[in-house]
Amino acid sequence: MAKRRPILVVGDKFREFSSEKAVLTLSQLQGLLDIPAGLALCEPLFLIPGQGLGEKDIESVLARAQTSAHRDQFDFSLWHSLPKRAERALSHKHRAKNTLISAPRRIDASLFELDFLVDEDCELMDDHQTGQHLQGMLVVEAARQSFLAVTEAFLLPRDGSKSYFVFNSLAAEYKRFMFPVPALMRYRVRERDDSGHNPRFVVDIHFEQAGQEAAKVTCGFTVMPDWRIRKIEQTLAQQAVERHFADLGTSIAAIRPPAAALILG
Repeated sequence: MAKRRPILVVGDKFREFSSEKAVLTLSQLQGLLDIPAGLALCEPLFLIPGQGLGEKDIESVLARAQTSAHRDQFDFSLWHSLPKRAERALSHKHRAKNTLISAPRRIDASLFELDFLVDEDCELMDDHQTGQHLQGMLVVEAARQSFLAVTEAFLLPRDGSKSYFVFNSLAAEYKRFMFPVPALMRYRVRERDDSGHNPRFVVDIHFEQAGQEAAKVTCGFTVMPDWRIRKIEQTLAQQAVERHFADLGTSIAAIRPPAAALILG
């Protein structure tokens, strides 16, 4: 069997990253799969899925490969065992494309692992993608989703109650650029306080690519029952409105709708 050349496949928004490297964009790969039978490819390819690919992209490419005249030239073996994105109940995202993490895996009592999974159509990349590296806010959002997922899956009682997560602190440290290649998140619970009614946590999330740490995010958060935070939120929201009116030097009781509004009813 001929030796296959390793090629990384990334989403189309990373076309700048694909230039002059052993990297194909999704559209370029689709073009290769569509080459007519009478034309030969240069060499067999071992395809490595990178960042930017959504579930539908992966399904479409695999289906296309089955009908390609050159299907024996492409090795998609890695594409059949990719980590699945965390479910909505863990990531707290309605649309799968906005979930940036896999389901968490428990390593020991305080250590967990997740895969960092970027869909190029996610909300944080919807407007634009600049340069070759992943934008820093993707790291922050993946870290936020990870503490929701790990806590929901492993650290809270499974009694059906709905929880609300409140940020206490957030610090991000970027050590090197992250690029659209596979990445691992190592999540460690540094502190846990269950002494009160609302558990408090401090966690460190390390982002690794090719065995090197690229970023670290430290989060402090409190978990509260959903009904309790809604009551607190309503009270604080009302106070915010009243204080704003007070800052304007206007009494709430003295505010009246303008005459036009009264006429229009």
